[in-house]
Amino acid sequence: MQPTESRLQGLCFQWHWNTFPHYRGLLHMNNNTSQNAIKGALNRSMGVVKGVADLEYFFASTGHFIELKSQEGIQSEEQKLFQARIEEQGGYYHIIRSYDEFKQLITAIHTGYHR
Repeated sequence: MQPTESRLQGLCFQWHWNTFPHYRGLLHMNNNTSQNAIKGALNRSMGVVKGVADLEYFFASTGHFIELKSQEGIQSEEQKLFQARIEEQGGYYHIIRSYDEFKQLITAIHTGYHR
């Protein structure tokens, strides 16, 4: 059974946190959900934007935006727009669907292969 997207995110974050303690903080979550309308309005006024990738990883002077999806999950229109904007600027955007795929991505980033 595949984990939910939130469970996948937790697994990935904890693996990175425990495996690379000297890089803690370079991988972090983007909070683009709110508990209610009031909190949502406050968050938007402070810079929370719909569609931003779940995780951001800054390594070797390069930003990587990581969207976590279940096997059947699809990107929202806002997520597709965010991906396009990142790639237009020469950034890296990754869609990850499994724990193993995340570990492979981080290994690739650490060895200099970004895509």
